[in-house]
Amino acid sequence: MRKRGSGCPHCSQEDRQRVELQTHGRTQQMRLPKFEYLEPGSLAEASGLLGQHSEEARLLAGGTDLLVAMKLRSITPRYLVNLKSIPGLDTISASDSEITFGPLVLLSTVASSSLVRETLPALAEAASRAASPQIRGTGTLGGNICLDNRCTYYNQSDMWRRQWEACFKYGGRRCYVVKGGKQCYALACADTVPALMALEASLRLVSSAGERVVTLEEIFTGKGDVPTTIQPNEIVAAVIVPRPKPGSSSAFLKLARRGSIDFPLLDAAVALQRNGDTCEDIRIALSAVGPAPLRAKGAEEILRGQKLSADLIQEAATRASKDARPISAIGTTVAYRRQMIAVLVRRTLEKLDTAD
Repeated sequence: MRKRGSGCPHCSQEDRQRVELQTHGRTQQMRLPKFEYLEPGSLAEASGLLGQHSEEARLLAGGTDLLVAMKLRSITPRYLVNLKSIPGLDTISASDSEITFGPLVLLSTVASSSLVRETLPALAEAASRAASPQIRGTGTLGGNICLDNRCTYYNQSDMWRRQWEACFKYGGRRCYVVKGGKQCYALACADTVPALMALEASLRLVSSAGERVVTLEEIFTGKGDVPTTIQPNEIVAAVIVPRPKPGSSSAFLKLARRGSIDFPLLDAAVALQRNGDTCEDIRIALSAVGPAPLRAKGAEEILRGQKLSADLIQEAATRASKDARPISAIGTTVAYRRQMIAVLVRRTLEKLDTAD
């Protein structure tokens, strides 16, 4: 293992000098806090470092979310463990039964891969809609899956947050997203997650104690301050997606304020398996609705075993909207978000129904 002093190899000298943020007419200097930079040579060594330093360490992959959070002082880890020093974590491999992604596969690689575009089009589209071209060229699939939940209070500078009583995610006892909320309701906003959920993805997690394989769907807690059950000493070693069965197709749509550089207002992904003109099986997943991505199981039941029609698709979309419990997001009301769930689910289903 190579060990270096404080600083970040991903930042230029200009970046390290100062990033300025205007807050209430004053300039806050946004330097990275001091940390110790560690370069393990293997997953086993990385797992050992996480076990040794416990919650004082964070994994560094693309750094597109982590380094910003550190500059805002949302988190201040003493150690950064760089996974990019470990060979073989940035590849996509395929067998007859599954497609396996290393955690460091770039989002841009997922979006442009002919294998992914042909077999898992919902995932390719989701990766292509994440953030901006520059961020997709740095951000990783594993990092996007582990993206921290967001809210307009928590994702501010430390100086801004100090003007208010601390929220659950910042160690306090209140939530600014849901008035009177008894837990943190920060939004789950990772674009690739609903696509992977619809495609029945699993994660291989490794730690110094061993490894386990879990479905992606089961790792989410529904709590914005602790979004997943991935332990501080665990590493996402692989993302495993079963090959779709014959007659399968998938699609993804994103609702956002801008076409790029924006987190979703809503995400919808659908994986459909047909037998002739009948829907044999279907999975519908939504994100940016609440503190965890969710399946629209009521809508799935309406469509499963039926021939798709405009009326049936509308019925399923309405059911998805009814069953979801969206929370407010900046600039949007709950009523608008509920209406848009129906619209996005309907359009995603229509996209598959009209596909050749």
